[in-house]
Formats: sequence, C-alpha cells, structure tokens
Amino acid sequence: MATLTSWPLLCRSMLCTPALDTARFAKAVESGTDLGLLDLEDSVPPELKARARQLTVDWLAGPRTRDCQVGVRINPLRSEEGLRDVLALLDGGARPDYILVPKVESPHELRLLDEVLSSRMPDVPLLALIETVQGVREVEAIALATPRLRGLVFGAADMASQLGAAKTWEALQYARSRLVSAAALGSLCVIDSPFFDLEDEAELTREIRLGQEMGFDGKVAIHPRQLAPIHTGFTPSPRAVAHAREVVDQAAVSESSIFVVQGRMIGPPILTMAKRVLALANRSRAR
Repeated sequence: MATLTSWPLLCRSMLCTPALDTARFAKAVESGTDLGLLDLEDSVPPELKARARQLTVDWLAGPRTRDCQVGVRINPLRSEEGLRDVLALLDGGARPDYILVPKVESPHELRLLDEVLSSRMPDVPLLALIETVQGVREVEAIALATPRLRGLVFGAADMASQLGAAKTWEALQYARSRLVSAAALGSLCVIDSPFFDLEDEAELTREIRLGQEMGFDGKVAIHPRQLAPIHTGFTPSPRAVAHAREVVDQAAVSESSIFVVQGRMIGPPILTMAKRVLALANRSRAR
C-alpha cells in the first residue's frame, strides 16, 4: 500500500494543454504546475486527432526539462482513437511521466492497459478520470484495480451533462465525495475537476477551499493564472505545519496514545492527520 511520502506524483495542480500546439507544451512545463497534461481527448476535434497524436508522441520521445512531470490524456480505451493513442505511445518511443485514462467505468479497463504497457512502459503510472455515472458506481473497484494506478481525477463537465445537473460544487458533491472515499481506500491521490470561469476568482477560491476540506489533494487548472490560488489552497499553511509538528513531537515523548497539545486532547486520528500535513508540506517544498 502506498504512503503519502512514497506517492510518485505531486498533485496540487494539473495544467491541461491541448495537444495541437508544441509551443504551448514548453510553456506548460515552465508554468510551475505540478503535473503538465497534454490532452488528446476533448480539446482535439476528430479530424485533428492523428496530428495531435503525432505531435504529442514526438515531443514526449524527445529531450525536455524536468521542471514538472508531463503526462498525456488519451482518448477513452473503449474507442478506436484511444487504442490508437496507446499504440502510438508504445511504437513512438514516448516517455510520458503518467497516462490519464478518461471516462473509466470499470477496473478491467485499467488492468488491460496495465498488461499492454507492461513490456515497454513498466513503470509509467496511470490516473483514472471518473466522469460518468457508471464510473462513480464502480469507483471503489477502479481504485483497487492495479498497483500502477496512482490517482483519481474528477470530471465535472461530463458528469453534469450526463446527470442534467449544474456544474456547481453543491450539485456534484455526492460524486466528489465518492471519489475521495475511494482514493482513501486505495491510498491514491485525488484531484478535483477544473473550474471553468476564468473571470470568477472568488468562486475558484471557494471551490479550492471546499475541495481541500473534503480531502482532495489538488485541482485541475485550465489556465496558468489559476495555479497560484490552487497551490496556496492545497499547501498546508505555516500555522498548520507548526501545529502538526508539535503534535508529532509530543506523540514521540508521550507515554500514552492520548495527550494534550495547546489545551486540546490529541488521539491517534489527530496524530495521523498531523503526519499527513507534514508529508504534504514536504511534498510541496520538493517542488
């Protein structure tokens, strides 16, 4: 089972970039995002899928800086385009840091991809994008599908469309909570859906706060200007880090599993949360 300190992915932010403009690939790497995502799916029209695929494979096969990890969102594995994406990555010598699989609805999809990648990409992690009713229904099984899976990502737009619901936080709160719970079950990172209104900074900040409170590790960004508030919201504050360190230090010298810090009773669940805060802070400083 993975631990916080052993997670291979930094998940405060994932900046999505359409896979049609190589100039934007480099800008994404330099943006400061934790994960760069080259998108072959929603942002690429059907008639340009082949071109986007080739540009992406060529770029991922070439030399690049490691300012951030860069992955690719393929098309759904149940589609012809998704199968072409996987074969192109394998045959083109691409070296993605991770592969994001959209519209995952069954653990069998991830197990099959794991087997297909095993010979030539044995160490490339997978992320599963959960954005359908069936995906939410199977999310616990999906979270346990394969050790190659490192995280779950929530897709609000497709989910809202399928439900006939608004893309507001409140309308999709149930689906979000299912992802957070499943991610905890599988010791995975969990990343919230993007906020689509670039002009409404107040609502972006509110969604970040609600996501952090629910247990999300980060949020997808659709523009570099969203990265600063996302990083701030998903990085423990100095006050929280100081308190967590005090809790951990006191636990190390306490003769009991129950002790007091700053007038508050501390037990094993609070100690676990304190260790989590310190681990998250260390991961953030590593960036």
